[in-house]
Amino acid sequence: MKLTIGVDFDNTIACYDTAFSVVARELGFIDLPTTLSKAQVKENILARSGGDLTWQKLQGQVYGKYIHLALLFPGFMEFLCRAKLNGHSVFIISHKSEYGHFDNTEVNLRDVALGWMIDKGILGSGAFALLDSNVFFESTRALKISRVLGLGCTHFIDDLQVILQDPLFPDSLEKILFDPHCSAEPQDRLTVAPSWRILSYGLFGDWNDDEVCRIAQNRFVSLQVNLATPKLGRGNSKIFELKSLDGKRYALKIYPDRQLDSRPRLETEFNATQFLEAADLPVAHTAAKDELLNWAAYSWAEGQSQVTVDETFVDESIIFVGHLRTTSRLAIDQNRFSSASEACLSGTEIIYQIQRKLTSLNLVTPPEVTSFLNHGLLPVFRSCEESARKILSDHFDEALLPANQILSPSDFGAHNSIEVAGGQYIFIDFEYFGWDDPVKLVSDFFWHPAMQLTNKLRSHWITGTKSLFIDDPSFSKRLDVFLPLIGIRWCLIILNEFLPSSLARRVNADSSRRENTALTLSHQLQKSKALLQEIINLGTNGPAIQTS
Repeated sequence: MKLTIGVDFDNTIACYDTAFSVVARELGFIDLPTTLSKAQVKENILARSGGDLTWQKLQGQVYGKYIHLALLFPGFMEFLCRAKLNGHSVFIISHKSEYGHFDNTEVNLRDVALGWMIDKGILGSGAFALLDSNVFFESTRALKISRVLGLGCTHFIDDLQVILQDPLFPDSLEKILFDPHCSAEPQDRLTVAPSWRILSYGLFGDWNDDEVCRIAQNRFVSLQVNLATPKLGRGNSKIFELKSLDGKRYALKIYPDRQLDSRPRLETEFNATQFLEAADLPVAHTAAKDELLNWAAYSWAEGQSQVTVDETFVDESIIFVGHLRTTSRLAIDQNRFSSASEACLSGTEIIYQIQRKLTSLNLVTPPEVTSFLNHGLLPVFRSCEESARKILSDHFDEALLPANQILSPSDFGAHNSIEVAGGQYIFIDFEYFGWDDPVKLVSDFFWHPAMQLTNKLRSHWITGTKSLFIDDPSFSKRLDVFLPLIGIRWCLIILNEFLPSSLARRVNADSSRRENTALTLSHQLQKSKALLQEIINLGTNGPAIQTS
C-alpha cells in the first residue's frame, strides 16, 4: 500500500533548540547559557514583564533572519530517502505566516524556510528530494488541517499534540506525534515517536539490502555501489558490506540514532580515521560520509574478525599504542580533537562516572540487579576508592596534564580488530576517539569482557605498556590504583543493556537481540558478577596480576 504522508515543518523537520538560546542572547533578551532548550528559553522570557511580546519577537527572528542556525532533526533524511525509495508521497504542510511578528526587517518566513530546505537537500531535483510543489505554507491552523485532508494524507506527523487531536481529523488518518523530548502521555489513536529513525522503522520496517544499496548509490556516487550485504553489527552500528562496479569493497556504517545519543560518532570516527591513516597507522581508510544520513563508508579490511587473543596480538596492540603515543605528541598543539568519550583524566572523574552509572542502573533495573549493585559491587567500590585516595592523596583530584595524555580509541581491543594476511592487524572503530589518560586505555584493554585475557597475557600487556610511558613519573602509580576502579566501571558498562536507550542501540546493530532480550540481560548480569570477582581477586590474592 502506498502512503501519503504529511509532515509539519517547524520543530518537526527543523530543530531550533540551540538557535533560540543563541539568538535570545545575541538580541539581549536573556543573559543565560546558550545551552538552554527552546522550552527553557520560552519559560524564562514569559516569566518576565512583557514576556509574551518578547517571545513573539524572538520567534520572528529565529524563524526568519536566523533560520540558518536551525538544524535538521537526526533521521529525517533517512525517513525521506526510504519514503521516496518505496514510492510513498511526502508533503510538507506547515502553519506559517509570511512575516514574523514585530520583525522590522520584513524577512519572508516562507522564502527562508524554502531556502533552508534547499540547502539541506530536502528540496531539489535529486531522486530522494521533494519538489517545491510538495510544500504548503498555510496562514491558519484550520487551513493547515484542510490542506492535510485535501491532499488525501493517510498519515500526518506533527510535534504539536493539539493539532493531531483536532476533531476535524478523521479516525482513519494515522496521527503520529513527533516527540523528541519524550514528554507526551500516550493517547488513543495517536502514535508517539521519539525520533525519526524509530518513526521510520514503524512505517517501513527494518532496512533491507536493496534500500541500502540504492541509497548508497545515490548519496555516495563516487563509490559506484552495486550491491549491499548486511553484516553483524559491531556494538551499536549497523554494518553493510558494499561492493562497487569496479570490484572494490567498503564497510558501510549506519550509526546509532543521533536523536537518542547525541554524541557525534560519525564525525569523531571519520576525523580520527583520517588522522591515523595520514600517520600511516594500521587502520581502515575513509571512503565517504553523509552527515545528514549519519552514514559513512570505509575501506573493507579483508581478514578474520574473530581475532585470536594471544601473545602476538598483545604485542601488536602494544606497538599500536606506542604509535598512538608518538602521534599524540606530534598532535598535542593542533587542537584537532577534544576529550575522548567518557575520558577519565582524574580520580574524581572516574568516581563521578561510576556513581552516575550506579544511579542510572538503580532507577530501572530489576531487584536481583539492584541487590548485586548495592550489596556486592558498592562495598568493593568504596574500598577501592578509599585505597586510591590514600595512595594518591591530593593528586587524586588533579586533572592529568595535557603532556601526559594520549589520543585514545577509547574502545580498543580484539573486538575492534581484524587479522589480515601476514599476521598483521587492522584496528577499527574510533567513535569515541580523543584525549584521555593512557591509564584508562591500558585498563580498558585489561578488563574488556570480549578480550578474556589470561593472567599471563594481562601481565605481558601491563609490562609492555608500562615501558611505553616510562617518561610519565606517575603512570605506574596511577595504573595501580585506577585499574580496579576502571574494572568496577566495566562491571556497570556490562549492565548497560538494562538501560532502554542502550538496548535500543544494540538492537539497531543486531536486530536478533530484540527476540532474546531476557536471555541477554541474564547473561550480562552473570558477566558483571564474574568480573567483580576478578577485581576482588586482583586485590586479595597477592595480586594474581603484578602491576608494579
